[in-house]
Amino acid sequence: MDHTTHPAKHTDAAPPDKTTTHTWGAFLKKARRSRGMSQRALARELGVSQARIAQIENGASTPQIDTMAAYITALGGELTLRADFHDHVTQTTWPEQHPTES
Repeated sequence: MDHTTHPAKHTDAAPPDKTTTHTWGAFLKKARRSRGMSQRALARELGVSQARIAQIENGASTPQIDTMAAYITALGGELTLRADFHDHVTQTTWPEQHPTES
């Protein structure tokens, strides 16, 4: 993926699982609507077309993690992912969490 352009402008090459795609789309649509933002306003904020926002929200396209992060950030939120492995040794959080300085 070309990281010099906004991630929301790109689509995934492999077909996504439809259940996951629709779940993420519904989640993102609900988040946008609950903040009173139109698809057009969000598209302007992200520098993409309104049609791209509609594709994501309607489950026609599964956004990549950086696209979801940009989408959620534009709505005033923050996306944090955490992976816990069964060995209970490896834990990863994205973006990396740093303790706050006092």
